[in-house]
Amino acid sequence: MTVTTTSILMPPHLRARIAGDPAVGAGNVLRTALETSPAPEALCLTAERPVTDTDGSARTDFSLRAIDALVEAWSCHYSDRGVMPRDRVAVWVDDSFEDQLHYFALSRIGAIAVLINGGLDADVAAGLIRRTAAVGVHTDERRRPLLERALDDDAAAPRWIHTADLPNGYGGRTLPASARYRHADADPVLICHSSGTTGVPKPVVWTHGQAMAGIRHHLPGFLEQKEARLLSALPQSHASAVGYTCMALLAGVPLTVLSGRGGAHLARAIDTHLPTTVVAFAGSYAELATLPEDPGPLTSVQTWISIGDASHQAHIKRLTARGSHLRGGRPHPGSMFVDGFGASELGWGGVLGQVTVPGTTGHSRCIGRPQPYADIAVLRADGSPAEDQEVGLLGVKGPTITPGYWGDSDTTYRSQLAGYWLSGDLVYRDRLGRFHHVDRAVDAISTPTGPGYSILMEEVLLAHLPDVDDCAVVEAHVNGGPAAVALVTPRGALQPNALERANEALRAAGQPEIARLTTAEGEWTIPFGATGKVLKRRLRERLADALVGPAL
Repeated sequence: MTVTTTSILMPPHLRARIAGDPAVGAGNVLRTALETSPAPEALCLTAERPVTDTDGSARTDFSLRAIDALVEAWSCHYSDRGVMPRDRVAVWVDDSFEDQLHYFALSRIGAIAVLINGGLDADVAAGLIRRTAAVGVHTDERRRPLLERALDDDAAAPRWIHTADLPNGYGGRTLPASARYRHADADPVLICHSSGTTGVPKPVVWTHGQAMAGIRHHLPGFLEQKEARLLSALPQSHASAVGYTCMALLAGVPLTVLSGRGGAHLARAIDTHLPTTVVAFAGSYAELATLPEDPGPLTSVQTWISIGDASHQAHIKRLTARGSHLRGGRPHPGSMFVDGFGASELGWGGVLGQVTVPGTTGHSRCIGRPQPYADIAVLRADGSPAEDQEVGLLGVKGPTITPGYWGDSDTTYRSQLAGYWLSGDLVYRDRLGRFHHVDRAVDAISTPTGPGYSILMEEVLLAHLPDVDDCAVVEAHVNGGPAAVALVTPRGALQPNALERANEALRAAGQPEIARLTTAEGEWTIPFGATGKVLKRRLRERLADALVGPAL
């Protein structure tokens, strides 16, 4: 199937029609995009890691028509295997667009894809498969024996594990009308999983209507300029990546899907694909901003979009100094950074937003104001509302919120308070109505001088220690009592008075001092999870008895 390079940008009136159509949801996004697109044969998506097509060839460039044909073939295959509506099928492969192809294929027949990050350990992946009672698994030859060992003699093991490419004979197959599922808003279409930074990853449910709620709001104005090009460096098994793919297909914005997310990899991809907009997690941006070698001006980028955890201002400032923006119709140095604070449980599109433009000074840990579809509250432990400037639990209401965790009503209900979904974050609201993120609730630090907020403390350290690229602050026992300690990644060699400078800045910010500041090297490196988030619980475990390493 050939792919043309005709413009695919969806005109405003068609975007508005899609956004206003209550029948459109996450279960029929692809077909909606295909039926509405002004150029369904034109190139719309480039996959960094090749995907096997119906004829057995490795393919990287896709039109909507080509995506739909491959999805239809996989839908027929799953239907032939006896997969029924509401059945769960796990997908555990190397990070790539393949994850989303199977999501589209399974949702077409009313089944539910369980997308598992390819970087997770086999035991963790097996745990998600057990918890969702998947009837089958699509994986690869490398992962299959690992999974079989992890699920050995398990009564809840799936009926089958599939590792091959699409069998011969499925090219050109058409799903019978009786097998095409018509979704209602509450029908589940996807199970993604949380990052696992605070424990075992949890299976988060996304439904046909709930997954579309954020897209409806953002679609009319999403990357409207004719030359817009989007590059996604998100984990492609993550619900946020699925959401941005759906948005790009509906909006007619050319999309490049990466499989690597490191800073150097991202810099090379930008130089190759010349995106106007990049979307990634904060971890990827931190790596890009702190590369030991200059990645260059990255002039094609006009906007950086961060999803999930808020980025540190020290990293944002380095990125907005690169890229370009249009003024008077001409490109000028400097780009825009959009921080979309959210989580898997809070739905696609973020629930709070903060924009940093070239030349502006960011507000420490400010995550902005609520999106129009999000009702945000700061709550005390008893559910009563906190006062302005008072740190409390972040609660969110709105149509984008997950209905809960699959098969776990206990955790679902424990995640709610006073009618709000608790994200697990500690925030405060300032007198201008802006929200500020200070920590994850489980990462707050007890010290003899009062509570410390690790993320806020990291923000202070990065702002006042220019010789530090990144850091992680956690609680440890020092000299027989709880204290804050910092593990830092320096830019070159740290100055001898780093600890004194750090504590002076922390005192000025109203935060407790750190007892030890240690360079991240050897066994004392900052641990990251499969989605690029710092695993502070693992760091705390390492430091449970004593802090090892030179104190500065």
